[in-house]
Parts: sequence; C-alpha cells; structure tokens
Amino acid sequence: MPTHRGTQTIETPRLLLRRATVQDAQAMYDNWASDPEVTKYLMWPAHTSPDITRQVLQFWVNGYQQDNFYQWLIVPKDLGQPIGSISGMNPNDQLSSVEVAYCIGRPWWHQGITTEALQGVLGYLFETCDFHRITAKHDTNNPRSGSVMRTCGMTCEGTSRQSDCNNQGICDTVHYAMLKRQWERPKDLAEGLVYENDTQLVQELYRRLDENSRLNHSQAARVEFLTTVKYIQRYLTPGAKILDIGAGAGEYSLYFARQGYQVSALELSENNIAAFRSKLTDQGTIDLVQGNALDLSRYGDHSFDIVLLFGPLYHLHSQADKLRCIQEAKRVCKPDGKLFFAFISNDMVILTMFQEVPDYFVTGDYNKDTFRCDDFPFVFHTVDACRELLREGGVKILHQVAADGVSELLQDKINAMDEENYAQYLRYHFYTCEKPEHLGASNHLLFVGEP
Repeated sequence: MPTHRGTQTIETPRLLLRRATVQDAQAMYDNWASDPEVTKYLMWPAHTSPDITRQVLQFWVNGYQQDNFYQWLIVPKDLGQPIGSISGMNPNDQLSSVEVAYCIGRPWWHQGITTEALQGVLGYLFETCDFHRITAKHDTNNPRSGSVMRTCGMTCEGTSRQSDCNNQGICDTVHYAMLKRQWERPKDLAEGLVYENDTQLVQELYRRLDENSRLNHSQAARVEFLTTVKYIQRYLTPGAKILDIGAGAGEYSLYFARQGYQVSALELSENNIAAFRSKLTDQGTIDLVQGNALDLSRYGDHSFDIVLLFGPLYHLHSQADKLRCIQEAKRVCKPDGKLFFAFISNDMVILTMFQEVPDYFVTGDYNKDTFRCDDFPFVFHTVDACRELLREGGVKILHQVAADGVSELLQDKINAMDEENYAQYLRYHFYTCEKPEHLGASNHLLFVGEP
C-alpha cells in the first residue's frame, strides 16, 4: 500500500510545484484555465470568469485536508506565478496505483516544462509516497501529451476505443503506465554503465532494458516483427533449420519453432536468456545457449538454411568485429541459405528523439555537421554503411527493407487504429518498405542476403 503524504512542495531545476490558494485565481484564469485550446482535450470546459476559477481552487484547498489528495500548481521560479497544474487522481490503495494528469498555458508549450513537472511528480509519488504503479492517458488526437509520457519513461500499454469523453466528445484513449522498478532504473539508459568491452556493455545494457516486450507491446511495435517474419517466410522450406544469433527474449525463435521448424538460438545477455527460458514450452524444441556472435564454433559449417542476426550489429563497435560476426554467420549458413541482418538506422533516430526531446537538434548526441549519431550505448548505421559493410563481408544483398518505417514516429496514431485500419496500414507499409526513397525513414533496417 502507498504511504499517503498529500500535496507537498516539489522543487525541480526550473519549477516549484506547490499547493494552490484561492489567491491564485486570477493567474490561473489568465494563464491557462480560460483558454479553449488548453482545455480542448480535457474533461472540464474553459472557465468563463475568475469566479469559476476561485470555486475550483477552493475545492482544491479543501481537498488538501486529506492525505490522499494530490494537486499541484506549476510555478516557474523565474516567473513566480502559476502557469499550469498537475495532479494525482483516483489513488487506489489496494493496487497502490494513481493516475497523473496535467495541463499548462499555451505560451509555455514546447519548452520541456510539462515533462519536468511530470518527472518531479513521478519521483514524489514513487519515492515519497511509495506508489507501485502510476498511469496516464490521452486522447489519440493529442499525441503531444503522449510524447511527455514517453519522455518521462512511461510505457504505452495500448489504446481503448471510445472509452472516454472530453470537450471534443467521446474519444479513443492511449494508456501509459510506469512501475516503481522502472523509475528506480537510471533515467538515462547510459547513466552509470561500467564496462570494458562490448560483451560487458551488452550484459549491463540488458539489465536495464525490457527486451521481452519490445516487439509485441503495441501495434506500432509489432510492425517490425511482422515485416521481418514476412521476409523470412519467403525463404522457408519444409524442415528448414534456423539459427537465431542474438535471439534476445526469443520472439522470432519461438514463433518459428511453434510452426515446426528446427531452431537453434544463441544469446549473450543473461537477462534475455532468463526471459527466453521462461517462455519455453513443449510446443516446439529450441536449442537455446548463451554465447557470443563472434564465436559460433559450436555449430558446424553449412548447418543452417536460415541465419538471423537481429541483435549483434546493434552492439559491435569495431569494423573488425562486425566483419568477424558476418564471416561466422556465413560459415554456418548453407551455400544456398539466406542471411538476415538487422541494423538501427542512424538518420531516423534523430527524428524520433526530436519527437521526445524538443531541443534534441541542439542538445542531441550526434555530430552537428555530419549528423552521425554517437554509437553509445547502441551502434547506428546509415543505409549506405549497411550496404558497404555487407559487401565488404562478401554478402550478396537480395533485399533492403525499412523494417518498421515510420511506425515509431507515428506510434500514437498507429496504436489508436482499429483492426481494419491497422491491416490497411500494414499493407501500405509492405508496399513502401523496399522503395529506395523510404529506406532511410525507418528506425530499423533489414537486409537479406546470400553467402
């Protein structure tokens, strides 16, 4: 159960989050409560007079007498007056959960203020009040609100159709949540990583990442998986043997093993191995081992019809190691077999980071002249770099695929689609994913080749 502390003052680098008073009525009315654009996707209408604002504030002041009432005003330190509000609603002691909601005035949009306020409230509710789960939701037509949630580390859990009502009428809502164990991880994925080589970096990284749900937690996330499966299935024959190198939590291995194919899987991360093993059943036999993509000596020459490398090239920094990984994959692949390589796209990641971090073009970890991303903690490749690497490795390229296309960039809209719209979106994606002009516009790239 949570330990309720009520609404206490929270300080962040730029803000004071404090209790409201009735004397804040004029500032609240002027700065946000009277603006129909601010309240467009909210459940309460824009205030038509300061008297209405005073009534709301009096209700909040009365609420502060309860230790489970959470309602803050957002006050920039350099301004000294409130510009918005943020609350913790519907606390559930049995589930130890609470829902957060927020709004700020238009002059302060796109400055990271709402994100900073939400981070402060998440910290207070998790650390001081000991909540286990914090949720939030937004209208599918208001994706910027979802961007705030994602930037703070909340996880999208899906879309509920026609499940809520706001000033625009009945609406679909996108639901986010964060568990306390997520909050307790370093806020920056790379923060505090201690490693001496790529192997140690992978182990440390996947102690922080939830690879178990990366490919299946939403419709948008599923696009990469469905695209990749579509291309693998083109080259499968009855009785085909598949080697999944860098198998992660087993999404591809399990899928094809359940279809009756012989699957061997190799994964470096201990956390991913544990997640993989937890999903193993008697349905489909998988030879799962812990190992390194640079050493496939346990497998004989020309042993597999299909060889998948959907993780190693995310993490190998040196060109020599990349080429060694490719040579090992070629060695174990049959002469008429097929090789599948996944890369993280350098150019698209800048746009998706910009969606979450408003000043990313100025503060982002990339070369401001060449637009080359910093290869930490992941390794990024341009489309041309992928081609050059595979050609240097002696791979004949058959397909170059934008594996997930713009799905991460447009994830809120895609997750809000009903079944019919999602099916047609997938058809559109499959239609465009090999077009040369679309290749760079994808967070993940898939290359199919022959030894």
